[in-house]
Amino acid sequence: MSIVRMRKLVRKQLRINLFGRTLELGSPMAIIFWVIVVIFFVGTYYMYGGGGFGGDGNRATASDRKVSTVIAEVNGEQIGRNDYEMRLAYMMREQRADITQMRYLKANLLNGLIDNRLLLQAAKNEDIEITQADVDARKDEMIEEILQTRYSDRSVLRQALERENVSLDTFKSQYLRKELPEDNAIREELLYSRLKDKVEQGVKVTDDDVKQSYQEVHARHILIQPDRILAEANAEAEAETPENAAADDKPAAERMTPDEAKQEALKRAEDLRKRIDAGEDFATLAKEYSNDDSNAPKGGDLGWFSRGQMVPEFDEAAFSLKPGQVSDVVETDFGFHLVKVEEKRQEIPTDKEELAARKEQLIADRKAKAWSDFQQKLRDAAEIEIVDRELRAYQLLEEDPALNAGQAAQLLAEAAEADPYNDSARYELAGLLQGSGQTDEAINILTQMTTGEGATSSPIIYLRLAMMLQEAGRAEEAIPHLEKASELAQGFDFQNYMVHMQAKQAFEEAKRTDLAEREQQWMDEFMSGQNMGGGLGGMQPIQPPPAEEAPAEEAGE
Repeated sequence: MSIVRMRKLVRKQLRINLFGRTLELGSPMAIIFWVIVVIFFVGTYYMYGGGGFGGDGNRATASDRKVSTVIAEVNGEQIGRNDYEMRLAYMMREQRADITQMRYLKANLLNGLIDNRLLLQAAKNEDIEITQADVDARKDEMIEEILQTRYSDRSVLRQALERENVSLDTFKSQYLRKELPEDNAIREELLYSRLKDKVEQGVKVTDDDVKQSYQEVHARHILIQPDRILAEANAEAEAETPENAAADDKPAAERMTPDEAKQEALKRAEDLRKRIDAGEDFATLAKEYSNDDSNAPKGGDLGWFSRGQMVPEFDEAAFSLKPGQVSDVVETDFGFHLVKVEEKRQEIPTDKEELAARKEQLIADRKAKAWSDFQQKLRDAAEIEIVDRELRAYQLLEEDPALNAGQAAQLLAEAAEADPYNDSARYELAGLLQGSGQTDEAINILTQMTTGEGATSSPIIYLRLAMMLQEAGRAEEAIPHLEKASELAQGFDFQNYMVHMQAKQAFEEAKRTDLAEREQQWMDEFMSGQNMGGGLGGMQPIQPPPAEEAPAEEAGE
């Protein structure tokens, strides 16, 4: 798959239906979904104890935690920790998140809270007001939507009401109304909806736009990625570092910065453009220099694609060229491109219904883009400060994991010290330390998490510790941790299956065939249960693995 085609997959969003309305989990419009579910499931906060939420939140007490009550500020407005942790508790429960997913879960949740706060601020700036009458009207709509969903056959409802001697109005007011979110949540939903309508109201699609949408081009491209240049340059710098010196101890001048990598990528793309102008073959240069590994061997051939399939900047360049022409350097989120159009074609259907459907789709796409652009502008103009150390570390790792690893590790260490039961901070810190060659320090952190009264109940942490010990040549010390991981991973689901599979491999490497056979027996029983459709020994059908990056759109305090 071409890297520029990935936009469709990367930006594809999970959709849910809430009271008859489709919301996208991954777009700020879905924030209201989380507002609502948190109100319904606020009790999960107490179930998790309002604790560290790193893996065993119920282990922490208020006195143990020395953390800020504020996790972030957005244009001077605070996002409170309690609000954040309530939503995190619910998401952990619903997504059955394990320790390996907590970094992304927490980071995405924070982004959702920030986006929510920005949207509320924008609605206020646009003087959008929601009256109590608006809220009451929406409640009536929601009740009707519930009735339509649950009682598509109204005769069944009537019979039930007659048996209970309850009128429909009483059923609505005394029963269904209690299921509705609180007024503030509904008010926020209406604010988002009206703000979105206002942003999208200028979107227009003409008949010419529809015809142009049927244009297709056959193109090639050369991609030069700054990230690739940065990684290669810094890998060389680290390779030259003496074995007894950490990479971070090298003089800054010897390591390439992201800005330097970007300038170098642009220069390489411009140099290639000059060589093409001088008569060199585009396809040959693509094979040698393009960083798009999916099509570089084919001379950068992207095949045929229509409008909207590529990222906007690439799309505009490709469709503005004539066959045989090569673009100037085009910058996208992926890097710097040179685009060559080989052929163009346009086949417009005669079916009016098909054309009408295409027009509706174009309108929907343009509205989505207008809304997305609006949100991005809010982000770009906002003053955002992440107060929470752990979340700030994740932000740094997202920006540049290689460059920011040292600073992120320090922040995670501070977060773990402030909250002794923050398993996710400790787990990620151990990973960073191991990656920088500080394996003993990483082992010490995981050992602390697995000992004493506050020992974690996460099998993955025991498994990770065992793996580190094995890699450090301490295979015998790893055995009890592997056994503990196996003991804790007893629920018949996919995550636990993976624990047992890795434990089996580790036991085999340690020449403990007896323990490896025990793991295999568990796995066989698990698979037998799956083949029986969950009907054997109370086994449940296999669950798909949770998404790597969980969605998070939340309301603020």
